Amino acid sequence: METMTVATARWLVSDDGAAAVAAAVRSLDAGEDELTTTAAMRRQVAVAEHGAAAVTAAVARRRARDRWPDAERLLFTRHGLEEASDPDVAAWRARRLVHGPGVGPGREAAEDPYPPPEVWDLGAGLGGDTVAIARAGARVTAVEHDPARCVLLAHNLAVSGVDARVVRDDAGSVVVPAHARVHVDPARRREGRRVRDLDEHRPPVGSMLRVHGHAAGLAITLAPGVDADDPVFGEDVEVEYVQLGGDLVEAIAWRGDLRAPRVTASATLLPAGLRRARTGPRGPRLAVGDPGSHLVEVAVAAVRARLHDDIGAGIGARRLSVRRALLTTDRPPPASPWYRARRIEAVLPPRPPRVRRWLADADPAPVELVLHGFDADVTAWWRALGRPPRGPSGWRIELVRRDDDAIAVITRADDGSGAPEADPS
Repeated sequence: METMTVATARWLVSDDGAAAVAAAVRSLDAGEDELTTTAAMRRQVAVAEHGAAAVTAAVARRRARDRWPDAERLLFTRHGLEEASDPDVAAWRARRLVHGPGVGPGREAAEDPYPPPEVWDLGAGLGGDTVAIARAGARVTAVEHDPARCVLLAHNLAVSGVDARVVRDDAGSVVVPAHARVHVDPARRREGRRVRDLDEHRPPVGSMLRVHGHAAGLAITLAPGVDADDPVFGEDVEVEYVQLGGDLVEAIAWRGDLRAPRVTASATLLPAGLRRARTGPRGPRLAVGDPGSHLVEVAVAAVRARLHDDIGAGIGARRLSVRRALLTTDRPPPASPWYRARRIEAVLPPRPPRVRRWLADADPAPVELVLHGFDADVTAWWRALGRPPRGPSGWRIELVRRDDDAIAVITRADDGSGAPEADPS
């Protein structure tokens, strides 16, 4: 993990530091590589550590541009940027922290007739969540244990026009008032990979539930691969899985007045803000059967929340396997943002020569290869298929491991099914 001294952080937020970061950004924008920019910075900045920090901040700023509207005024580190939530996701989470469960994406803080709640943002990092929570209408205390990050955090809050208190403390020892709501953002990566185990989060999720369980409301941001039915959560936690576009980005454990009544797991699709939930244990599983006319992939957030059987039951679907969340129907299902449906063109043995012969007789089109629990050497498959043109707009070869066998299902990559529409649930 990267380290930075307080002295270097203070220099970065100074006028000289801001000028150095801006110069490094201009150099990188002009096409210079990082090594060349670092060498130039050594000649311009007296302290080597300061120059290196300026280049690191410049690299992170350029990477943040696509996600952060205020990137040109903010200071990031590489690790801090990796840990930061997407601004759209942070804004969604912040609205619920401020307004409670059931809030929609268009609601403004001024609509609440009550005084703004007090929210403590623990593990505030570089301030992305703190800014979102404050802009949603809360009085925020940002807690960060790293002293250098506290300096950058205070800077980012100031340039964002946010009035929030910054406290240097640890998420496990800070004393939070019982009337406050708490957001905890544990580290969710280890050696560059996302963790799944709740005990691998830093700080561990179980300890945060114990230490801050007295708060009026508690939200813990989690890695998206966690299990909503993990016994660590107990019976008074809702685990929400958040999907942004096609990507599952995070899970959130909600407790106290932030939990939706009786909900144990939920799925949210952003940016539309669509939501589905289940109360209690998961419902009955769908029957298993052979492929029909369409292959149906349920939104990954709904799969993680164990809602795919309920969604499938509503469209007359069946599973292809007990172990897979892949569904099939005998007729085109109605369009919905909760799944993508593809017309099945052929079901073949999962052998490259057989699939290649089928492609030779089909209309020329790009090909995608997708594995559903199927163990295959993708490079070898492409060679065996004759290296057809790749792309998402033509044929899709879906290699599916079922309970007792495997099949190759060939579908059209997009036949229009599953286009987003308003969803009353």
